[in-house]
Formats: sequence, structure tokens, C-alpha cells
Amino acid sequence: MHLVLLHGYLLTGTGSNIYVANVARAWAAQGHAVTVVCQEPGAAPLSFVDEAFLPGDELPTEPPAQGCLRVVVPDIGGLLPVYVFDRYEGYEVKRIPDMTPEELGRHIAMTGDVLRQVALEADRVLANHVLLGPVIARRALEGTGVPYDVKIHGSALEYTLVPTPELMPLALEGLRDAERVFAGTRYVRDRVLEVFGAEREALGLDEKLHIVSPGMDPKVFMLSDDPVAGQKRARVTIAAKIRRNGGGRKSPAVPKPGTHTNDELHELLVEAGEQYDQRAPDANLLKRWPELEPDEPVIGFLGKLLDAKGVGELLVAFPKVLERIPSSRLLIVGFGAYREHLEGMLHALESGDGAAFERYARAGGFVDELDWRHWFRPFGKEGRARVTLTGMLDHDCLRDTLPLCSVLAVPSKWPEAFGMVAVEAMAAGVLPLCNYHAGLKDVVDEVATAEPELADLMRLDRAHFVHELPGRISAALEFLYPEGYSNHEHRREIARRLRQISVERFSWDGIARRLIDPLDTRKKKKAPA
Repeated sequence: MHLVLLHGYLLTGTGSNIYVANVARAWAAQGHAVTVVCQEPGAAPLSFVDEAFLPGDELPTEPPAQGCLRVVVPDIGGLLPVYVFDRYEGYEVKRIPDMTPEELGRHIAMTGDVLRQVALEADRVLANHVLLGPVIARRALEGTGVPYDVKIHGSALEYTLVPTPELMPLALEGLRDAERVFAGTRYVRDRVLEVFGAEREALGLDEKLHIVSPGMDPKVFMLSDDPVAGQKRARVTIAAKIRRNGGGRKSPAVPKPGTHTNDELHELLVEAGEQYDQRAPDANLLKRWPELEPDEPVIGFLGKLLDAKGVGELLVAFPKVLERIPSSRLLIVGFGAYREHLEGMLHALESGDGAAFERYARAGGFVDELDWRHWFRPFGKEGRARVTLTGMLDHDCLRDTLPLCSVLAVPSKWPEAFGMVAVEAMAAGVLPLCNYHAGLKDVVDEVATAEPELADLMRLDRAHFVHELPGRISAALEFLYPEGYSNHEHRREIARRLRQISVERFSWDGIARRLIDPLDTRKKKKAPA
């Protein structure tokens, strides 16, 4: 089959980018001809891409060969529509609600022209996001007989469509002719039915809507029984990334609170974060990389450094974890607008400046309201050395970095469409601790069907999670290391059980098959544990 994926963004980074890249790779591995229409200017060097066509290139007239993955990048006039504002090199970026009707129409037409050319002989098209992929597919494929499906991701729905109902006609137009609509979790399915409740019958959502979860690649996220060797490999990979792109964070300087209002301080911190390449590992990371000892359990965080992700609350709670487990470490992997807020909070924890700590935490509404006198625990230089922020690490780096963690905190305050990082953590043998709501709930509930004891350890109460974190992290670590933190035997047994659940239920191979046939219930081959 010739299968086409329509995606308006990159094939690296986080979220839907990773989703599209992995579905495309799985389809190609299954022998399908795959075309991805996206905005990845650096597609050609990607290891899973066989051929790439950039703006200005003559478009191919034939589908790719079976088992071949082709990327086509349409010319969109340099204006990239987004759901949440971020920087993209080479593009002018606008939030979709801020675009004029003329700008939206031009983007839809320019992308649609390319989609129509490359999909004329396709068997199916999968359009990602409720905006603008479906309406592009609907207009581009009209009269061709090529069917298209829609994969709903939470960001477009929650960040753009719900707060901007004026965009609803574009979403309805795109969904109306879709053959199938895929939601990754029960939560997303229910949100789709709620948001489109008035049009539910007209859109035929009861017949169209299918739950097919995102997944993970068991060949990327694997167990590691030798943390010493894993650290060495991680350092080598990170060093290579820094040699190729040394533009990551270098300076320890952080804007001081001074007399600025919280909003002004937030703007200063965000501006400071724009002075370096956030999508690269920190340029000085290897100088700060801790040499982990066998008796030092690591609490990890992996994701965007945003207020909605709960990473600020995790840092607030960590000094209390450190009081209980002095040998513990915190590893924060990711990038985002609140990176400098975290750096400011760390400086304040090191220096013992409670007033500054509160200011950094409150700037831009980063951390929810707390009794700061109760939570602030200055930990000096020794405590500061136990927290490492890395900047962005891609899957090549995470392959060896993620298994160094004993637990992964996933304290998202905003409803996640799916708990991707939780599934990836389990594949690497790491126990995720998740706020039990939205898409994260589906992951925990799936674990509960096989390992109720582990699911009980994983659940955090969204309403009280910051108060729970010190105790729940400590309890999880004590469960993993009943004979002491230098004895990893029980932790390795739990790691194997977590990986088995992740591989059997969330591997991309089976998920990609279900996107072609939602009723495909064939047994998935077990990846080696």
C-alpha cells in the first residue's frame, strides 16, 4: 500500500512529531510505501528517511518503492501556523488564532497543492491534528477517490480549537468527510465527543471514532543492567551532539527578580531562554554531568519545561526527597519557556534566598500557590550538585540516559492526551509516577490489568500531587530497593516486568497496523526483553 501522513511540523522533538515519525517508520518496516508531507527541513539526514524533497525540488510523479519512506516538504511561504508559540528556525511563527483568514487560506492551499500531487495514487492519507490537517486533506483530495483519516492530538484541540470557537467551521469541514477519526485514549475520545457534541450525529462520530493509542519503539527504549557502561555511552552520544550543535545553554547567569512584577520577571526569563538554542543539549552539560554511584537513585523528568507539566512543583518537592534520601539525584531532561525559571529556583535553593525562590516560582504562574515557608528547603552547593538540567536530548541520547533513572515523575497538571513518556519509561525499565487523569490514566489503568501493585505505586492525585510527591517518590524507591540502594536485584526484576507490559501493549508495530485496520487484533510479536 502507498500510505501518506500529513503533518504540519517536524519529525523530531516531542509529541505529535515523534508520533508521526514512528508511525511512518513502522509502516515502512511493514513493507508499505510511505510518504510524509511535513515541515521538516532537515529530513534528508534522518536515519529512517530514504529520500526527501524540499521546497523548490521537482516533485516525484511515482509513489515511493515498497518499504521506502519519503518526506516531502511543501513551500508554505515561510509562515508556520502553531498551537502554542515557539521558535522554529527559518520560519515566521504565528499562533493559528492570530492568523488572518487570508493567511490561513494560503497555508491550506499551498500545502494542499503538494498533498494532492503526491497522494493521487495513495491508498490512504492520515491527517494529523484537528487543525489544519483535516481541512487540507479534505480540499486537496476532493474528487480523487483517495480516502483520508484523522488522528486527533490534544494540543490543537485544547490550546487552539476550544478557546477559539471561530475556527470550528474549519475543523468541521475537515472531519465531515474523514472515513475514520482516531483518538489515542478514552479521555481524548470523550473530549472529541464533548467538543463536537452538537455535530456528533452529522459527523457520524459514533461510527468513525476509534481508540488507537500512541506507542514506543522497543528498540530505542531498552533495559540496561550496567549503569556504568550506560553512563559512558550517554556521555559519548551527548558529546557528539554538542560537537554538531554547541549552541545550547552555557551561562549560569539568570535575571534577578529585583523590583519587577511577576509578569515582567517572566518576560525577562523567557527572553533569556531565547538567547541560546533550546533544542540542543546544554553546551556545558558534560562538565556538569554527575558520575552516578550505584547507591544513588535517580528521579527523572522528561518533557517540555512548561508550567502545565508540573516540573516546577517537582523541583519544589525535591529538597524534601533529599532530606529523606540524601543520596538521591534529580535529572531534568527537556526544553521550554520555563527553563530559566528552574535555574532561578535552583540558584535560590543553593543560596538560601527564599524570597527569590518564591519570585521565580510565581513568575508566569509557573508553580501553583503554595505555603512557601513550609516548602522552601535551602540545600547549599551539595544539594545543587544533585540536580542536573540537560537541555533537550533526542532519542539517541535518551537510549542510555533514561535507564539511569529509577523513577520518572510525570506530574502533568494539564490533561495529557496520552502518557507517551510514561510508556517510554516503562520500556526502559523505569517506574513512572503519573498524575492520574486524562491520557495518563489510560496508561496506569493498562498497567493495573497486569500489575495492580505497580499501578498503585504509579498513581498521583492531581489535586494534591505536590504534597504527595516526597512521600510517593520515597515509597517507590523503597519498594524498588528493599535491600538498600546499592542492591539493584529487585529493581531489575521490576524493570523487566514494566518493559514486558510496555512492549506487549504499546509497541509501534501493532499500533501502526491498527491505524490501517482498527479491527486488527493479530498477536504482536514480543520484542526481546
